[in-house]
Amino acid sequence: MFFSPVFLWFIAGVILILAEFMIPGFVICFFGIAALIVAGLVWLIPALSVTGQLLIFAALGVVLLLLCRLLLPRAFRGKKDDDELDIDSDNIAGSSCVCTEAISPQAAGKVEFRGSTWLAVADSLIAPGENCTVLSRNNLTLKVVKKEQ
Repeated sequence: MFFSPVFLWFIAGVILILAEFMIPGFVICFFGIAALIVAGLVWLIPALSVTGQLLIFAALGVVLLLLCRLLLPRAFRGKKDDDELDIDSDNIAGSSCVCTEAISPQAAGKVEFRGSTWLAVADSLIAPGENCTVLSRNNLTLKVVKKEQ
């Protein structure tokens, strides 16, 4: 019983599904579901060869993965509100941010900008907690100026 193909496929399916909780990526669970389906097929068709079982397993895993990625694309991409988080555009000049780590002309500091912490430079001293305005962006560093009250 413990070495029957049905039992082995069932255990493999459960292990693969549980492994999904430890290994991020939402891929392994589809192969776990495929293994459970193969267990059911082997139970229904005991004469199914090992080669047939492996081919069905591989094909089902890939098909389930592709189907899910096609039908649920948003689940595989991060949640993004285009108006809030589009920092790929250079259209951020004039946006507001808050200094979280002191900035001086000699040393970069940090600001909180749109929910993330960014490295920031300035031509004058800016203390933590002060509001700033973004002048420009150079890669992952923002050039800021203290917001006038």
